[in-house]
Amino acid sequence: MTRRQLRKAILALALIAAGNGCAAAQESASSQEARYGAHFGAGNWLDFVVYAPEATAVDLLLYDDPRSREASRRVPMQRSGDDWKVKVRGAGIGHGLFYMYRASGPREASPERPRGALFNPAYVLNDPYAYRTGNVNYEAFFSGLPFTDMTTTIYAGGGKSAVYDHSRDRFPGHVRVAPEDLIVYELHVQDYTATLEGLPADRRGTYLGLTRGGLKTPGGLAAGIDHLVELGVNAVELMPVMEYDEQTGNEADRLNHWGYMTTNFFAPEARYAARAGQQVVELKQLVKALHRRGIAVFMDVVYNHTGEQGPWVADGRLAAKCFNLMCLAADRVYRGTPDNAHYLNNTGTGNDLDFSGGQRYSKRLVNDSLAMWHQVYGIDGFRFDLARILAEGSDDAADWIDNDPRFAGAHLHAEPWDLGGQWWDFMDSNGWSADNNRWAKWLGRYRDKVRRFSQSALKDPGAFKQLIEGRGAVSDGDGPAASSRPWRSINLVAVHDGYTLRDCTWFNDADGSQNCWDSNQDEDLRRQREKLLLGILLTSQGVPIILQGDEFGRTKAGAASQEGARNSYNYESSSGKAAVNRVNWIDWRLKDGDNSASPTGPRYGRELFEWTRGLISLRKQWSHFRRSDFARYVHAARDDRAGPINDGGFSYAWEGPPGGEPSQLAVVWWGKAGEPDLMVVYNERWEPFTVDNLRDWSRGNWQILARSWLGRGQDMCRPGNWRKACPAAGDALTVAGRSMAILISDNN
Repeated sequence: MTRRQLRKAILALALIAAGNGCAAAQESASSQEARYGAHFGAGNWLDFVVYAPEATAVDLLLYDDPRSREASRRVPMQRSGDDWKVKVRGAGIGHGLFYMYRASGPREASPERPRGALFNPAYVLNDPYAYRTGNVNYEAFFSGLPFTDMTTTIYAGGGKSAVYDHSRDRFPGHVRVAPEDLIVYELHVQDYTATLEGLPADRRGTYLGLTRGGLKTPGGLAAGIDHLVELGVNAVELMPVMEYDEQTGNEADRLNHWGYMTTNFFAPEARYAARAGQQVVELKQLVKALHRRGIAVFMDVVYNHTGEQGPWVADGRLAAKCFNLMCLAADRVYRGTPDNAHYLNNTGTGNDLDFSGGQRYSKRLVNDSLAMWHQVYGIDGFRFDLARILAEGSDDAADWIDNDPRFAGAHLHAEPWDLGGQWWDFMDSNGWSADNNRWAKWLGRYRDKVRRFSQSALKDPGAFKQLIEGRGAVSDGDGPAASSRPWRSINLVAVHDGYTLRDCTWFNDADGSQNCWDSNQDEDLRRQREKLLLGILLTSQGVPIILQGDEFGRTKAGAASQEGARNSYNYESSSGKAAVNRVNWIDWRLKDGDNSASPTGPRYGRELFEWTRGLISLRKQWSHFRRSDFARYVHAARDDRAGPINDGGFSYAWEGPPGGEPSQLAVVWWGKAGEPDLMVVYNERWEPFTVDNLRDWSRGNWQILARSWLGRGQDMCRPGNWRKACPAAGDALTVAGRSMAILISDNN
């Protein structure tokens, strides 16, 4: 080999080595891609598009190592209207590539007027459209406050974005459940399996832990995913599983446990992966595992605000907790006060996203996110946190979510309020159609009135009866959309945000806001009230939602304070303190009736579970409590028309002591053709009450299907064998105080 040939060979090896370091073996070009995020195109190109309308320059930063703070390559992007685009290809470009953005532009925000453009090229930002990110952890990136005038490189709290090719994975499919048939179970991925000893330690509290069958309670009963099947629910609502910032910033050794501080609307939470970096495929495996068992999967989605915070003033300087949008398009994405000097915070947890008429990017961000979760992960429905924000200032609130064809098959459930108060006309204005929109809404009023009923403190019996009918979603103006279907009412007696069902019978709530009472510290009264509350929930028209563990008496009373039990969002210890973590984690011993590890829990957990399971079985057996339309009222309680002429209708009567206020409600749900009739009697009073003249309500003979005040094994007979198993009621039935009964008749 000549010296000239040797020099060429050495140069070639040097180029190869440089290529392995990315720069020499990669090329970039202008992109025509319309989709935001990172997407594969023809010719092995990988397109990147980000929204930054006021930026003067945006760079794409590529990384060989996710732990590195220095990019291996910086690629300038080109402006295209409000967007910045580029495409790259070459060695190392593809699935799994780590990347970030750096944006330059005006800095209009000031301590006096914090709202305004907030560009700082020292901030390194992740992609708001990233399909996968590293774990977002604010404190891991900052040793002090993130001042906006800093000049040294700052990783803005965000884990690095990673390119992900979803076509590599198998689609989990969908489970179709009619809206009136839904029985929803609210579940937190970590809480649900964190204490299950049948799981390896690295699987507890993870997506994969929830997929595992065959798990048992310490007493040998079904736990984990098998428990859901045994209980009979047909939909699981996952508390937030989008990537979020777990740092609360307001209490030492505490993490944001609930997850309502989203940083990336397209990426699953990394902390719930059993294997580092595998959160995408593991969440898909969880969805598939639930689908195999006939259980639909809902996501609790938080589009009203993000985990970005500020700007705020500290030591005379402006600081901001910035992951992506705040430093890319702050005043285009977040709502401002009327004078535009500050950001609006009607959520109480962060800056509100702006969905007013002209904010097309914010609406696209939400709809693109919903479409991805539905089309790629197989998510069957969505619960929208503080949904009022989504329509604030927008004239087309009905259309921009509900009418997107990409997720037309998904259920849409709204929490229809914000800090401005309840918004009962959520579905009754701005052109919402009563015939084709899918929205249903959580009912705080249902929770409040049903809890009062269990305390003998109901002040509005008529409203209680309306809730039983499924008319709770009707606004004060009787809007046509809300009143068009019973399933628009999402009925709840306890959810994550507040006390558990057990704790609502354990604590007194001095201001009455939670309508809770300690039951005079009488365990038998607590048992009766819990069974009554679950019984009302599962015999009401509308969609019931059950909080994880309420079916066997889960408690959070081990919190440091009563307020902590009510608002346990930060009961997760960054140092692993069990006393903190176990406040939210489910104690599966309670299902066995063992409260040794949860002294404030009940010893009747198994009875409570079997009562709940029996009611769910009854609800699924026939159509009485899950009508798709409002039942026809027939005034037939004491006349000769009682009988098959009333098929599918209902009637009711309020009863009470002579000269007293009516406080016992009897509702008859006449079965449709081929179904029996059911009568449900709810007694609000302390004293027993006798319902007589039962034969006036049916041409058949009433039998006793359920009595909530009786103990395990006696409180309910099997709906599938009721003719042989259920005792005769005769012409009268006495219902114990704060209890309920269900009667059944052939009516032929």
